[in-house]
Amino acid sequence: MINNKKIIIFGSLIIVFFIFFLIFLGNENTSSIVNVDNSNLSGKNNKNIENLAPNFTLLDTDGNNVSLSDYEGKVVIINFWTTWCGPCRYEIPDLVQLYEKYNKDLIVLGISLDYDGPAVVPQFEERLGGVNYPLLYGNNNISNLYGGVTGVPTTFIIDRNMQVFKKYLGYRSREVIEKDINELI
Repeated sequence: MINNKKIIIFGSLIIVFFIFFLIFLGNENTSSIVNVDNSNLSGKNNKNIENLAPNFTLLDTDGNNVSLSDYEGKVVIINFWTTWCGPCRYEIPDLVQLYEKYNKDLIVLGISLDYDGPAVVPQFEERLGGVNYPLLYGNNNISNLYGGVTGVPTTFIIDRNMQVFKKYLGYRSREVIEKDINELI
């Protein structure tokens, strides 16, 4: 009987340590900033191939083709998200407000990585009360094009010359994103 109690206590300790590891050490990968070489942001029309945001064309919720290249000359926020992502639900209203405030200089492109996007995204958008920026249906190809999106939300800030300025993995507040926008407009 004593051996069974020892086994249960030992097993419980292993589970507690495993959960601790996942929660505290795993957060480093899900909430990080990827530094990008900003030396090319002098305002000139120079293009650094290494930091150039990959162009894409995806369908939006209205069935229209939307390409990143359509927005050259504007600051672009590319936000990878899913309908089941809790942090995404907090970030989307912030992006709606930022797009409303800076819409002459900014475009937000929300790329849903939901497996069954056309079946779930329109209903999700309706539950939110509408989204004022284009919501696009993404897939593994677009995820891979941007380095393999490993978590949602993942947000790329693109400057007016289509250069990647910053990449955020995990939720970021409106203030953090707005600071980046103000650096670029």
